[in-house]
Amino acid sequence: MYKELLGIPKEHVFVRTDMKWDIGKKIDIDTFWFDEKDATDHIVARYIVKVTKFVYPPKKSLISFNKYTPDSLSLLASGELQH
Repeated sequence: MYKELLGIPKEHVFVRTDMKWDIGKKIDIDTFWFDEKDATDHIVARYIVKVTKFVYPPKKSLISFNKYTPDSLSLLASGELQH
């Protein structure tokens, strides 16, 4: 799902490397870490995707992302994903 939303090429592999759940009374936040690998299995970018779920009506969710260089030192892009 996130691979398509982020516009990652089909020939690249999108691998989840870690995840964390923060459960609150009004908001749940799921955080996922991903590596984007090219056809030669080299990491070309790293991502952090956060899914914020609102427990009470209107029970919506927001998805945001940060894209980093392979060494995770520089932010390349960030924003909200439309789902």
